[in-house]
Amino acid sequence: MLRTRLHADPHDKFLHNVILDSCRRFGPKTAVVDTSCNRRFSYAEYGELVETLARGVVASSVRPGETVAIYLPNSWEFCAAYHATTMAGGIPTLLNPSYREREVRYQLENSGAAVLITDGQNVQGINLAGLPNLRRVFTTRQPVQGSEPFANLLRSAKASLPVPDRSSQETLAAL
Repeated sequence: MLRTRLHADPHDKFLHNVILDSCRRFGPKTAVVDTSCNRRFSYAEYGELVETLARGVVASSVRPGETVAIYLPNSWEFCAAYHATTMAGGIPTLLNPSYREREVRYQLENSGAAVLITDGQNVQGINLAGLPNLRRVFTTRQPVQGSEPFANLLRSAKASLPVPDRSSQETLAAL
């Protein structure tokens, strides 16, 4: 069978809303399995995680339209950071974990990233000084000097989530 439509068919929906709809619909079923740390999340747990993290991203001073760099290997933190960034109104830019310092700095500078979510192991030995827009660095599993724990973003923040001002179809058309 030839498929001619998107599976989720997210007409007039944002990606994070499609994800959260799935989280409500498939609640107890397994959504994410991270073999690197032996963690599993049900859809219900993942939806709650994404919403909590999105509020943490907003509370960390990310404003709608600002760029959040995600420099992580495949992991539950990568998935959650991506969806939470879009829910918080941010623009995710994804850095390949095999990038070297020159490539990391280039993407951070050219994307105008305000926040970097990474693991200390990825940025160890990379000079992040002098990046004009980078205000905060959060590390997931291994801390580095000058970073904040990713867990800080998961604390129950009371921040309000922004209301999107355009549909995903308009955003896609703009791309």
